[in-house]
Amino acid sequence: MSLEAFQSRIKDSIPRNLAEEFLLADRVHIFQDEQSYSCFRGSVSGLFDGCDHIAVVGSGNWRFSLNPNKGFREFGSHSDVDVAVISTNQFTVLWEEMRSRHRLHFYRLPESRRDQLRRDSENVYAGFISPMWIPNRDAVADYEFRRKLNRLSDVTVNYLRVKMLFFKNLTEAVDYYSRGFSLARRALK
Repeated sequence: MSLEAFQSRIKDSIPRNLAEEFLLADRVHIFQDEQSYSCFRGSVSGLFDGCDHIAVVGSGNWRFSLNPNKGFREFGSHSDVDVAVISTNQFTVLWEEMRSRHRLHFYRLPESRRDQLRRDSENVYAGFISPMWIPNRDAVADYEFRRKLNRLSDVTVNYLRVKMLFFKNLTEAVDYYSRGFSLARRALK
C-alpha cells in the first residue's frame, strides 16, 4: 500500500475499525508472507505463557508510522519491531509484580521516577503494561525478558530491535491502537 492510499484509509475509515483490522491481519508489512508471520508469532508464543493473540503493530504492520512527528515515515532499517501480546495471564502477572514492587519501593524512588511510575500506572489502568516499567525489578527477571526480546531479534526481522507491550484483552489493544489512528487522522485534516 502506498503512503497516499494509507493516508486515504486513515481519513476515510473509523479508527477503531482500522486498529482491529490491522491487529487481526494474517499478513503484515515486515513479513513477505503469512507463513513467515505465523512462524514469528509462534516464536513469541513459545517464549510467553498464555498468549491469546500476537500481532506485529506499528509501521512493521501497516508500513508507515502513525506518529505525525515522524511524518508517516516508512518502515525501514531505522525501525523497531513493535509487538502486541494479548494475554490476560501475562498482563495479570506483570501487574501484580508492578504492584508488589510499587508497595515495597515507591517512596524510595526519586521523584522523577515516581512520576513516571504514576504515568505507567495509568497505562496499566488502560489495559496494557511492559515489564520495563516495573521499578527495582529483579535483575534476573529483567535479564530474562531482555534475553527473550533479543531471541526474537533474529534474521526473520532483519535483526531489528523488538519491543513488546502486553494487553489485558483484545478490547484494550484495539482501544490503544485506535488512538494512534485517531491522532494520525487529525493530523491529516
